[in-house]
Parts: sequence; C-alpha cells; structure tokens
Amino acid sequence: MKLKNIALFLALATSTNASADIPAPMKEALKVPGADVTFNVDRAKQPFSPQFASEAKQAFNNFHLQMGGDHAVYYNGYMTEVLPSALSRPNEDYKPLARNINSRIGDLKAETGQGMLSLDEYMENPMFRTQAMIMVHKGQVVYEAYPGMNKNDRHVWYSTAKTTVGLVMAKLVQQGKVDTDKLVPEYIPELKGTAWDDIRVESVLNMTTGLDNEEVLESILQPDSPVVRYFAAMTGSPRASTGEFEDWLTDVAVDQEKLEGEKQGDLFRYASINTSILVQIIENVEDKTWSKVFEEKVWSKLYAREPAAFGLTPAGHALAVGFLQTTPEDMVRFATLFTPSWKAVASEQVVTPELIDIIRNEADPERYVGTAKEAQSVSAFQDKAQGNGFQFDYIWEDGGMAKSGNMNQMIYMDPERDFAAMVVSTSPYHSGYGETKAPAYMRLAAKYLNGELAITQ
Repeated sequence: MKLKNIALFLALATSTNASADIPAPMKEALKVPGADVTFNVDRAKQPFSPQFASEAKQAFNNFHLQMGGDHAVYYNGYMTEVLPSALSRPNEDYKPLARNINSRIGDLKAETGQGMLSLDEYMENPMFRTQAMIMVHKGQVVYEAYPGMNKNDRHVWYSTAKTTVGLVMAKLVQQGKVDTDKLVPEYIPELKGTAWDDIRVESVLNMTTGLDNEEVLESILQPDSPVVRYFAAMTGSPRASTGEFEDWLTDVAVDQEKLEGEKQGDLFRYASINTSILVQIIENVEDKTWSKVFEEKVWSKLYAREPAAFGLTPAGHALAVGFLQTTPEDMVRFATLFTPSWKAVASEQVVTPELIDIIRNEADPERYVGTAKEAQSVSAFQDKAQGNGFQFDYIWEDGGMAKSGNMNQMIYMDPERDFAAMVVSTSPYHSGYGETKAPAYMRLAAKYLNGELAITQ
C-alpha cells in the first residue's frame, strides 16, 4: 500500500459525501483480507479466534484500520494488543453509575438516510454499525444500548480523545502554567527558527494556526504532504519521498509552512498535529509523561472501572490525538465531569464552571462559518453549532459541547441541561456506510429531559 493512502479515510471522514464514489486506492485496499465488511458489529460480542487475531495484527496499518471492516472491529476492541500503550490509573474506588432508565428516549425520532427512525430503530439498523451508546442525566444513566459490543468491553475513542488534551490545557491555563498568548517555541524549543516562531498557543488550541497542515482530501492524496508525513511518523511508516523514518516533532513539525495570504486565527483548519503539539507542551510544562499528567489531573479522580489506555508511537509519544481506549461507561463518566452532577462519577470536581467558560469562550462564529465541522454539526446533530475551541469541534450558543471521532464516535457534554452522552461505532466511509445520526438523538434527548420538547408517536 502506498504511503500516500495512510490517512485517506481521515479526510473522507470529514467529508459530507463520505459514502459516495470509492477512490481507486481504496478499492485496492478493500481487496486485502479483513479490510471489507463481511459481518455485523455484533460479532464483537464473541471472542475472536487466535488465528483471526493474529491475521489482524499482521495486517495492521493505519490505512487498513481506516477501512472500517472486519479487522477494524477487532482493532477497536483490542487496540492495546496491537499498539504499545501507557496507562492512566483510575480512582482506587470503583462506583457503578446509577440507573434510571427512561424508555421514552428510545422513541425519539430523527431523519436518517434510512428514513425517519426512532432511536431504538436506529440502534438496531446494521447500516450504522453502532456498538454502544449511553446517556446520563443528573448523574444517572437514562439510556444505554450495546448492539455491537459487550457492556464492559473497551473501544477506541479516536479523535473524541482530543477532549482530554483540551481539558488538561484548560486546567494549565487556569493555573497560570500555560499562557495562550505565548508563542509555541517558548514551550517547545525544538521549533525555534521554524514556521511556528510566531504561532500562539491559542491558535494551536483552536486549530487556527494558518499553517499548511489541514486534513483534507487534497493534502492526503499528496504522498509527501505535511499531513501524510505526520501520520507516517506517528504510525512508524517511512516518508514516501525518502524511505526514511521520521520523528513527528524534529523532522515533520519543523518543516511546516505557512499558508499564503492567511493569518493565524482567521480560519478553523482541522489538523491532528496541533494536538500532538499540545501534548508536547503539557509534558514540557509538567515535566511528566502525558499519561501521568492525565492520571493525576483527571483519571485518578474518576470512579472508573479501568485505566485509560493511550496508544504510543514507536518513539513513545502518547497518541492522545485518538488512540485512547476505555469502556463505554468510563467514556461517559468523563463526559459527566462537565455536568453539575459530577459527584456521581468523581471524588472531586475536575471540571469547574470556570474551566467550562475558558473552553466555550474560545468559540468564534466568524472563523467557523463554511468549515467542514460546521457542516457536520448540521448533518450529524441536525442542529448547527456556533464555533469550536480547546479541541472541541462543536460548541452551541446554549452551552452544549461535543467532539467527533473517526468511524463515527461522538462525545457530548451539556452542562446547562445536566446531560452527557457518548456513542462508539465501527463505521466505514464507503459502500453505503458512513452516515451517523446518533448525535442528533443526543441533542434531542437532552432537550426532552430538560422539558424543551415532547415525544409524539
């Protein structure tokens, strides 16, 4: 497989026409055993044979994973067996979330490509390849479904994991340890004398650097683009033009270039390298590894069932850009930290109202207009967001906040409505798959539980 294909699906995942024509490289990739879909995601409820697991591990690369096929179902449940991982340990006291199931939530309806469906119908539809969904209101689980995995199995978060970095950065800003007006090289000396020289930390947080590293199809199809080089370095693949292995920071980041005619802060351009820059800043400021910082500041306060497992690059850099794996319930526990009912999930208040304000105040409607994420908020949530900030893709005027992830993951926090939700899936972006409307049901449920709308048959 040519290196230029390594992150093609990351671009397709941000396209509003992800399930349209299949590019030629993908057609070839789908011929690889395990790349295409031959079974439903509920297959993950049963153990995989040693032979299947071995074949999946041998075939693993980023592009094969992004196909969203049979092997991807295995990877998403067993990533710690595929990549080296660093653990952030939870609170010594585990406490299950209380249940107060509201069966009417399953009757909420949204328009989908399969017609007008209730949430219960949506969860059962094999085209969406949903594996787990949990909603929490006032600290209690009010809806949960596991159509494609067992309740206590783990799943990869993908880019919803960027919220962990955004939260830690907000805490460091609040503590005065990071100044968002400072320039990136003040925290990462290796980037002095590069295009990062005049880039503020704030621009990295909000993905408005004005650098040529946006994850779009055009850049993905260039085999030696900054985007492809970044993902190659992160996954241990060689650079296309030289065949040499590169370091994401000292080789790739230092080579970033500015976009002609664009100033930092002008436009939201999604680029995962920004999250890696933030992780590096956090490690340099705290003089600790990312997993230990996250453990001390967040996960050790959480009454979680299991540690948070962060994948690592070959050089040991934490892949907080997306390779975080937990149980679904632990994922929604994290989301519940952002609500007034945080005591249901944690030993102390991790996310204060002041922290939430720091994050939400970064939302700027002007830089958000016309972006792929604005379009996705309309498509997935059926409710246009107003901006982004601190690694959150979607921030609404009413205070709702969310972050999407590849293969149709989503995490949603709604402090004003005391509501949190998550969904995980293994959805390809081809052959009719790729649509997600699970986020729409999250917003509908939050409003329904807050008395803002009624459910009609």
